[in-house]
Amino acid sequence: MTTSKKLLRRLPLVIALGLPLSALATQGTFPHGYGVKAEGMGGVSIALPQDAVAGANNPAGMVLVGDRLDAGAALLKVDNGASFAGTEYDGSKERSIYLIPQLGYNHMFGTSTSLGVSVVGNGVGTDYGRDTNIGGLQGTRSELKQMVITTSLAHRLNDAHAIGVGLVLARQVLDIRGPAGLGLPEGRDDSTGAGIKLGWTGQITPALTLGATYSSKVDMGRMSEFDGLLAGGGDLDIPENYGFGMAYRIGAFTVAADVLQINWSGVGSLGNPGVTTAPGEGKTAGFGWKDQTVWRIGVAHALSDTLTLRAGYSHGTQIVDKRDTFLGILAPAANRRHYTLGGTWAMSKEMELSFAYAKSPKERVRGQGAAPDNLTEVYMGQDWLSFSMGMKF
Repeated sequence: MTTSKKLLRRLPLVIALGLPLSALATQGTFPHGYGVKAEGMGGVSIALPQDAVAGANNPAGMVLVGDRLDAGAALLKVDNGASFAGTEYDGSKERSIYLIPQLGYNHMFGTSTSLGVSVVGNGVGTDYGRDTNIGGLQGTRSELKQMVITTSLAHRLNDAHAIGVGLVLARQVLDIRGPAGLGLPEGRDDSTGAGIKLGWTGQITPALTLGATYSSKVDMGRMSEFDGLLAGGGDLDIPENYGFGMAYRIGAFTVAADVLQINWSGVGSLGNPGVTTAPGEGKTAGFGWKDQTVWRIGVAHALSDTLTLRAGYSHGTQIVDKRDTFLGILAPAANRRHYTLGGTWAMSKEMELSFAYAKSPKERVRGQGAAPDNLTEVYMGQDWLSFSMGMKF
């Protein structure tokens, strides 16, 4: 093996160890999709692996993408904030643009087994400025950054079916300012955690492929800096999720769809009731996020051997409870819809360039019930522009 090829094969590990991820969510703390090709199709991915980031969606798909390296990034522009007691506060006042890297590498052992790594980012954040006072939240800003690394081992059972298992390792950094005005802890802390991901794909007919995936809760270590603010003494896990997908190919045309369930309520800091609805004996208040079902649909058309175009749409149920909007000032995850476009240009048999654009229109959730929730309205809108380079070996 040449020196250059050795460096290429080591590159994913080097980047993953030092990758500074900054992310902002479109579905809770999750983005609308992992992998630039999937992003261009509304996030569709469970039965349609297209690059080496596929392990973050369904580890079984990695054995279908071959030997390859994919490296990319997204530029995300946000428009988020809140209204409190009739006054509007801009949550992107000090920062509205974020850079979100992603990386994938896959190596085949023969034709039936693969080992790969997929690195993606999750998160959520706001920055209202140092001089704000929103119902007692002073100098309010927040940022959660999660780097999630999935190492996937996939195997073809036969010509039609493949299974995969992924070891999920995550590191998160949380920075919150504002709760001190209410006598609650604030500051910066970090933690690490682990979980598992399972997947299956099956080619039911020459045209139809089905897929299923399950991700356990990623059990993150406690962040003692936030004991008293976050449930479980500073515990903030990544929620359990699972989904099903299909892809149907007709010549150069592919249509695919996913349904994904994200169990936000299983993470106390996210799912516990908020400050005005009793969270229960011995429990800390949370964001009151509800479990979410996300539907995705996407299409792709290979116009030629070198150019493929994509489009898609995703729609999630609302996770923000109208009775629990006040703490949503820190994480105004109100947007649910995503309209996407994308494409891939194959510059050669070994190299390709992909892009995707996603528009998430601004949505608002107005609080109800007792104060301060009934005085609070939160909103979020986003624009994504993503690029990636893919290299086949």
